[in-house]
Amino acid sequence: MLKQIFSFSLIATSIIVFTSCEHQPPVKISITPVDTTGNGGNTGRKCSPDTVYFNEILPIIVSNCAGAGCHDAATKADGVQLTDYATIRSRVNNGLNSKLFREINSGSMPPTGRLSQDIIDKIKKWITQGAKNNYCSSVCDSTKYTYSADISKIIATNCISCHNSGTVLLNSHSNVQTFALNGRLMGALKHLPGYQPMPNSTNFLSDCELKKIQKWIDNGAPNN
Repeated sequence: MLKQIFSFSLIATSIIVFTSCEHQPPVKISITPVDTTGNGGNTGRKCSPDTVYFNEILPIIVSNCAGAGCHDAATKADGVQLTDYATIRSRVNNGLNSKLFREINSGSMPPTGRLSQDIIDKIKKWITQGAKNNYCSSVCDSTKYTYSADISKIIATNCISCHNSGTVLLNSHSNVQTFALNGRLMGALKHLPGYQPMPNSTNFLSDCELKKIQKWIDNGAPNN
């Protein structure tokens, strides 16, 4: 939420805001870490490359489906809320035949456009693996920050549902690079005064994801 601490003249001359989609106040989302064995707690083991973890799925669903006026806790469009593990899990009880997955797979949800195939495949894999409330902190490795393998996926997961049309486009490297190098991207992602906080329905990206993006920007935001 923007802090009302600047004078009108300062706001008029220096504030740059992301405005291509309606944003709601950040929602704090809590994930209780559990390991893949179901014993609870974080075992400290490295993530399995063959497993999709819920802390990968949650930001995808929240960013694309639980925005203001849709399946957020306040609106619950069509009686559906998709903001945490319990509410999301209840909508995939029928596996790949569940309405939630069928609508995502067909492109009818989110209304802003069909998710990329790799994201749909990730959701599909999580469901077929039992739609577990699993978590692994090493899902994110801040030492890796190429655009193609890392930054573009963070943007696709957390931002593209709002910024694939309008005046602020983040649907290509050149567009992302522009906002990265002029400071607007990190200003929004860090929720700095004068910037509309991003992503729209979560509090912040993880520290690891922010570090990836900052390192990529410091390196010139290349198309690598």
